[in-house]
Amino acid sequence: MFLSFARRGLWVSARRGLGLRTIATTTDIATKTLPQINRRRPRPSESAEESWVDSESDQQYSLRWQGTGPQTVLLVKKSDSAAVDSAMVSITRWLHATYPQINIVLEPLVFTQYAGQLPFIRTIAAGDHSEYSRVVDFVITLGGDGTFLHVSSLFQREVPPIVPFSMGTLGFLLPFNVADFQPQLRNVIEGTSTVLPRMRLTYAKRLGDGSLDSRVNVTNEACIHRGTYPHLTTISCYLNGHLLTTSVGDGIIVGTPTGSTAYSLSAGGPIVHPLVSSIVVAPVCPRSLSFRPLMLPSSSRVTLLVHPKSRGRATAYIDGRDCGELKHGECVEITQSPYPLMCVNRDDLAAGWAQDINQLLKFNRTFSYPHDSLYGSHIPDDDDY
Repeated sequence: MFLSFARRGLWVSARRGLGLRTIATTTDIATKTLPQINRRRPRPSESAEESWVDSESDQQYSLRWQGTGPQTVLLVKKSDSAAVDSAMVSITRWLHATYPQINIVLEPLVFTQYAGQLPFIRTIAAGDHSEYSRVVDFVITLGGDGTFLHVSSLFQREVPPIVPFSMGTLGFLLPFNVADFQPQLRNVIEGTSTVLPRMRLTYAKRLGDGSLDSRVNVTNEACIHRGTYPHLTTISCYLNGHLLTTSVGDGIIVGTPTGSTAYSLSAGGPIVHPLVSSIVVAPVCPRSLSFRPLMLPSSSRVTLLVHPKSRGRATAYIDGRDCGELKHGECVEITQSPYPLMCVNRDDLAAGWAQDINQLLKFNRTFSYPHDSLYGSHIPDDDDY
């Protein structure tokens, strides 16, 4: 094995047998360009009342860049998909040809696979996770909602603007079709895009003595669940330090508006518009039929404590990831995170969200009434049935 350092960047070469693999990292790239994200101005209106309504309903933001614009893009893709791989190659080649000044960064495993085919790409040096936050100006995702959640896990503080392209099975969080990647990426790079802030939560685990064990940001939900254990678990739920209820059941979900269409929805929770700043608390198979889902102010502090007399165990799951068992007397505190996800979005948020609810979630779809084909956007009256 030998190491060589090129004049531009850090290049690590590892010779194994007759093969040669070269890794171009981001160590020589300048610190990222900070975006300017400002509240979008509502359309002019003659009525002061209408102007106020427009201002409150349009809570999207405009994206601008300081200086010469973005320098580095991180492309994150879904694995094991030939269609996604083909789209990634097309996008990286187009970006390099159209904006050669922009560095294109892939995750290490993807870089290893495509370094020979795409010689201009870079990656993050092994073990240097903080490099993502230092150099990445914006992120492109290719895949489903799971790929989007993976990006959130890479940035535990400020998250750069995310451009999500739908190539997964559902894609409720992904507003753009990959076939339209060129105009969408031009808008982002040239600073003419609209951004939607998606709220995250901060999950803090505390041990029995009250000391902090771990802290992580949450995009969809934090769930305390009995997991594979056969007995129901008993969890005490506190709101701002006051006992709200003690639940006996499979578990409790604490989620964001973004996560309201994920596990919380399957557990009977409400669908919450992304502009509604709130925290959703939903029980999972409670023994009591009167435990209904709650929507709390985003300023709330929700504490979930494994009751000392709980017969069953409890495991914490964060955005679908197993984060370990909670023992008796241990608790988690969940509050609003100061670091939302800034997602590049369609200009007309209301129309896009309504379309997603109807087409992806099949909202209120009945056996006899096809919303989108027979009536289009028309709202039927009783004579239409």
